[in-house]
Amino acid sequence: MTGAGALAALALAALAAAAVLLGRALTAAVAGPAARGRGGWGWAADALGGLAALHLLLLALDLAGVRWTRATLAGAWLMAAAAAAALAGWRARRAAGAGVAASVEAPAAAPADGGARPRPGWGELVAAAAVALYAALAWTRWIATPDFVYHWGVKGRRYHLAGGIDWAFLTDPLGLAQHPDYPNLLPDLYAAAAVLAGRFDERAQMLWSALLLALLLPAAGETWRRLETSAAARRIGIVAVAAAAAMFGIGYRLAGGGEWNLAVALAVALPPLVAPAARDGAAGGPGAALADDLRLGFAAAFAAGSKLEGTALAAVLVALHLVRRARAGGAGGLLRAALPAALPAALVVTPWLAASLHHGLLSPSHPGALDPARAAAVLPAVAEALATREWHGIAWLLPLLLPALAWSRRTRPVALACGLQLAFYLWVYLASPLEPRFYVLSSFPRLLFHLLPATLIAAVALVAGRPFRDPAAAPTYPHGRRC
Repeated sequence: MTGAGALAALALAALAAAAVLLGRALTAAVAGPAARGRGGWGWAADALGGLAALHLLLLALDLAGVRWTRATLAGAWLMAAAAAAALAGWRARRAAGAGVAASVEAPAAAPADGGARPRPGWGELVAAAAVALYAALAWTRWIATPDFVYHWGVKGRRYHLAGGIDWAFLTDPLGLAQHPDYPNLLPDLYAAAAVLAGRFDERAQMLWSALLLALLLPAAGETWRRLETSAAARRIGIVAVAAAAAMFGIGYRLAGGGEWNLAVALAVALPPLVAPAARDGAAGGPGAALADDLRLGFAAAFAAGSKLEGTALAAVLVALHLVRRARAGGAGGLLRAALPAALPAALVVTPWLAASLHHGLLSPSHPGALDPARAAAVLPAVAEALATREWHGIAWLLPLLLPALAWSRRTRPVALACGLQLAFYLWVYLASPLEPRFYVLSSFPRLLFHLLPATLIAAVALVAGRPFRDPAAAPTYPHGRRC
């Protein structure tokens, strides 16, 4: 690693750390002392929230006509972090005065052996090795996605040189920019890392993808903990999830692209989606529930700011979570969860949509009316994409497992999230004016990557969850029914 490369990697690490701290401060400001709980998953969710918040800070600077420099980035971050920390401190003092601070560290779910967090073991070590291997290969740029060259990377470089979003580049009548109407979270982060480093280094930008792969692991662990999955299954599962994600990320060359963003956003949203913290239980009470609502909102906002497909995923995640809150707590539960769960994504989507409309960036190739006749070309291409060589057959697990995941009450939210997102993709193919076969084969293998890690996480919980190991331990519902 050269000195310039090391400096760029250090700048990226500093920006990622600043995002984590900002996200943590925002969660503490909203949820109070309960934000300190939830282990590694809490940090991963706060990282996504902090990255989305950095994106919004960059947009605010651009809107105000302030050039992106080290000083302006640091100043914007300090003001946002200081405001969030001040509010978090006020909430902590208020909670301590009410005598509830002592209870916020209790875990969100449940019985002792299913809810305990096991010590890291061989599974975690193997998963960490997969992350390290992916990072090493990404650094070489051998597995860089072509989209980095023609889309994400060139935008990030242009934004770095312009000191803000290069609207002239996006609106050029010659169509120099690929997908000018895409959300800008990813190129904004590339540009911000380049601003800190003083230069745009492609190798360092590849490490964003390795960081996101690492965030998959605590998200999987927390989902299994809440679904009371056995410790042995968790260790096998963490290897399976890390290996499958790294395998396709290497084979299909995804480093530097936006596919990781959606896969991680969905995985990080799973814990509050499958087992949201109760508002009136002993596990942190309203603060823990509020932290769950907000962290799901962070994942939705990160997805919405990353890709056009992410806006649909954000809507799916927020809708499913609010339906679950409404079923558990009625209209009151829905209203209490609506703002923290939906507002982060709304804050990200609104300026992007306003700018796209203002600058006329929306593409005429977006889907129109549904054309069922396209199914004759789309469905065979979908089957061919499922058999993509780089998936080594794993992609077939998605259509095979979704019915079983939907059948079980415990994993049904995951099946609904994946199924609705998959239905959105199929609708796009059936309503798009683009040639269907090439469109499906060139995009669907990557779109499957958004859903496969979450599907694998849910499958492990379905096979190795407590009710399957000990039928007497299955939760009881009214009238004596078991799940």
